[in-house]
Amino acid sequence: MGSVLEDLAAIRTVAEMAEAFRDAARCRHMVEAMVWPRGRLCPVCGSRRSIALASRDMGRRSRPGLYQCSNQECRFQFTVTTRTPLHGTKLPLRTWLTGLWFILQSDKGISSLRLAEALGVSQPTAWRMGHVLRLLVTRDHPLDGTVEIDEFHFGGKPRGDPNPPKLGRGRKGQPRTTKTPALAIVQRPASREPGTPAGEARASVVADLSHDEAERVLETAVDPGAHLMSDEWKAFVALGHAFHAHDTVRHSQREYVRGSVHANSAEGFNDRVRRTIAGVFHHISPRHADLYFGEIGFRWSQRTVAGQAPRRTRKGRTIIQTLWSRIPPALQLPAVFRHAVGRQLRRSRNGGIAIVSTVAVFG
Repeated sequence: MGSVLEDLAAIRTVAEMAEAFRDAARCRHMVEAMVWPRGRLCPVCGSRRSIALASRDMGRRSRPGLYQCSNQECRFQFTVTTRTPLHGTKLPLRTWLTGLWFILQSDKGISSLRLAEALGVSQPTAWRMGHVLRLLVTRDHPLDGTVEIDEFHFGGKPRGDPNPPKLGRGRKGQPRTTKTPALAIVQRPASREPGTPAGEARASVVADLSHDEAERVLETAVDPGAHLMSDEWKAFVALGHAFHAHDTVRHSQREYVRGSVHANSAEGFNDRVRRTIAGVFHHISPRHADLYFGEIGFRWSQRTVAGQAPRRTRKGRTIIQTLWSRIPPALQLPAVFRHAVGRQLRRSRNGGIAIVSTVAVFG
């Protein structure tokens, strides 16, 4: 794994990326080191004992990178892509690594049309590659420490009606919005010391902003021992007793920061989601929105504290702002493949995607 990280750390430009992913065997060894950082693992029984089968390079018929589990009750044959989102792929691993590097290299992602042009594949193939990355970076463990929560909406307004009805008094006759509500959860970094990784961020689509929907999301996404930060929304206030501590800021009284109490990180993540949707994807389906949120949250976490510097606000106040340094895209790849085993995508009958499993079976 150490030599692989050294090779990945040397990738800075497109030319260096093309050189690093120059042949199939090299790419296969890289993926194996990232998927199995502690040695080969059978995706069926979890055994760490397996043998490499003789491949075409040795005059046999089996393909390179094929292994067989040594467990007498299993004897399952597998490769590094078995039971991962790359299971059964017909694309070379070089194409996969190149595509993932292009997606991670962009600050806000890349659309399937631009990715298809860069890789020389079809737009549906590039769209599926993007969803493979989103499934790979999805995290489901609860967040601890100081956690901020906030609600937001995404989507567009209803299309204009050439013959709109005559509006009544108040809100009678007003068209209802088609925006979809979502709940954002952002973990603050442990400290502001240089080199400290940024906290994780995620969001989830909710049916509405009710107490039950907020409870459904928070009970699995936030550890009960976390310190919760939010605004005074009644659903958040009602759920605050379920955590170690809960502080709120009163937006209705134009209070946005009170010492260390604020939800500005969550609101910043909400803005990042809106800018990504508007600038890159233009529209996302609520059905797949959680996957897109996972990609945006992964980018949010791939930063480290670079330092702090004084900045002057528009009103003339001097504040201390945290400076961030992004982890190089190539070094993000090990984190992408860390939980690959147990996550699978399948093509649905209508040409979409279906998630077979979202939780890795073996760590």
